[in-house]
Amino acid sequence: MGDEPTSVLVIDDDQAIVDMIRMGLEADGMTVYGACDGAEGIEVLNREPVDLVILDIMMPRVDGWMALMEIRNSPTTADIPVIMLTAKTQDLAKILAFKQGVQQYVTKPFNILELSARVESLVSGRRRMAGGAMGSEEGDFRKLAVRKGGRTVLLSLDDVVYISARNKSTYVHAYENQYLVDMTLSDLEAKLSRESFVRVHRSYIINLNRIKEILRDEGAYVVVIADRDETHIPVARRQIRVFREAVGI
Repeated sequence: MGDEPTSVLVIDDDQAIVDMIRMGLEADGMTVYGACDGAEGIEVLNREPVDLVILDIMMPRVDGWMALMEIRNSPTTADIPVIMLTAKTQDLAKILAFKQGVQQYVTKPFNILELSARVESLVSGRRRMAGGAMGSEEGDFRKLAVRKGGRTVLLSLDDVVYISARNKSTYVHAYENQYLVDMTLSDLEAKLSRESFVRVHRSYIINLNRIKEILRDEGAYVVVIADRDETHIPVARRQIRVFREAVGI
């Protein structure tokens, strides 16, 4: 993780969970702050430099959904990676979490070693982006010019679920619509933030924030996307290492 230690804020009303995460992450050289609900967590964020937030959903006073909204709506915290750590396993909760900007969704009970690896992966990806490729004005690549029905429109990257290439054309897929884009998949891969997008196949780039589920099928990975059709996208064998690093597994 470099010379600068990683700082993590754990927001959970179960003190035993906070203590367990603190012990595990501090053993890996990280600095850990704790908060018992969303309101206290926001107070910590306002006074401490935090690289990542681990956030529970069900809490008194200010729950995880309200805290997440505060985090994403503040310019000083909007880009901080968030791992949702919760006992809620319903698909609807997962989809809502990803739509509101959660990077990863982990259900309780969890493995602290796996959680630590996820934290390191997300923070290192954010630091690489901040220190290099996305530092220039050209890197401020938040909208795509896309075409549909003879019209060209600007599509926010936040609305992109995945990108595909077929028959020498490149398509950008939002939740319900599909658009043409006048760039190759390789051109897009070079421009898009690796913290948010990853190439999983020669024909697919996915938005990491739009992953609903990851399945294992005979030793291979399949990504289930949180779109209207719950699209299944295979992970090519040559991309497995990059994919595992990107999602922290």
